[in-house]
Amino acid sequence: MGMARIRPIGLLIAVLLALAAIPSTGSANPGGPVRGVVLQGTIDPATAQFVTRRLENADSAGAGVFIIQMDTPGGLMSSMHDIVRAMESAQVPTVVWVGPAGSRAGSAGAFISPPSRLLDNAPRTNIRSPPPARSGGGDLDVKVRNDAAAQIQALAEARGRNAQLFRSMVTEGSNFPASEAVRDGIATGIATDRDHLLQTLNGVKVDGVALTTEGVPVRFDDMPWYLRLLQVLIDPNLLTALFGLGIAAIGYEIFNPGGIVPGVVGVILLLTAAVGLAMVPFNWAGIAFLLLAFVLFALEAAVSGFGVLAAGGVVSLVIGGLILFDDAQGPVVSRPGLIICAVIVGGSFTLIARAAVRARRAPRTTGRAGLVGHVGQVRRDIADGRGQVFVEGELWAAVTADGVRIPAGRRVRVTRMQDLTLTVEAEPEESP
Repeated sequence: MGMARIRPIGLLIAVLLALAAIPSTGSANPGGPVRGVVLQGTIDPATAQFVTRRLENADSAGAGVFIIQMDTPGGLMSSMHDIVRAMESAQVPTVVWVGPAGSRAGSAGAFISPPSRLLDNAPRTNIRSPPPARSGGGDLDVKVRNDAAAQIQALAEARGRNAQLFRSMVTEGSNFPASEAVRDGIATGIATDRDHLLQTLNGVKVDGVALTTEGVPVRFDDMPWYLRLLQVLIDPNLLTALFGLGIAAIGYEIFNPGGIVPGVVGVILLLTAAVGLAMVPFNWAGIAFLLLAFVLFALEAAVSGFGVLAAGGVVSLVIGGLILFDDAQGPVVSRPGLIICAVIVGGSFTLIARAAVRARRAPRTTGRAGLVGHVGQVRRDIADGRGQVFVEGELWAAVTADGVRIPAGRRVRVTRMQDLTLTVEAEPEESP
């Protein structure tokens, strides 16, 4: 009897353990709401934050399916990896729809496509991934390309898609229109618009569970304004300009102290650039070259290097801008824009700093000799050799060298200054 009781209990435990071992990733929640995002534009840290947070929210809300509506030319590989990891670890099944008509899943967007449980395209769309490129050429390009090809192949194999064609997107730059993508096993189907997509998804089984996309709440989120602002901020060209102008403004404050405004503006620009740099992969060597550039500009202003130091600063500024950002398929700094910016910033900084240095080295025009030769006006009669005059915005005690009386209102010229008393003489009266 004892053994007979133990066997059912043991069998029950074995069944529970087997159920617990079944992976829950991507399991559908029949009747759950449909959640989605509109991924439009460059894939960058702002985009990755938007998609991953909405995907986490969909998991928490018990969504039945999560749809990524995608139209992107590509972007940062690091941000793409963040999105892919979130898709693979999500409980809710993910669907990628390249749409509306005329959209594309380019570069990093092609890598986001294969991890989805279902991949649909709108008409006149395409999926492609040009070969990764980095400056310098040589074996590094080959290594980066092979690594990217292996990644996209593994992602496609995990979902039973045509892995070799996905690999060819990277190795050969293949481009697959919507109809060919469906025919060749890259995509699942074609959906003309969002409503059509929901109709085609309804009843489709994922891990043996049918999706429910009709008769349930549906919500698609656009990127919020603050992430769109961040997306503008992390543009490499803008970040390079902010960093350069910030250093230039602080340098101006150093060479010409007391302005306050340039220093405050410079700190704000640098902090803004720091926020952007914290969101994108960057190279510390680029920062070092940018700092070296402004050191050279400052030396040019201080020692008059006949333009050699300034030219070196411009070259250093260009090199720093070119190597500041380092990502295999990420956006890069515009070279013509960088060169123009370097020349303008470097030239302006050098001229302003040189003017400030010259002003510091110029002989002082204040103190005892500062008011000699200046013209003022008598405010209180100079009688018995003493009175009061108004010169350069201040009232001064005044005397005359010969004791001559000068009435109030008469113009006088300062001939001498001793202690806080001015010696003046009457200016010739103007003829009527």
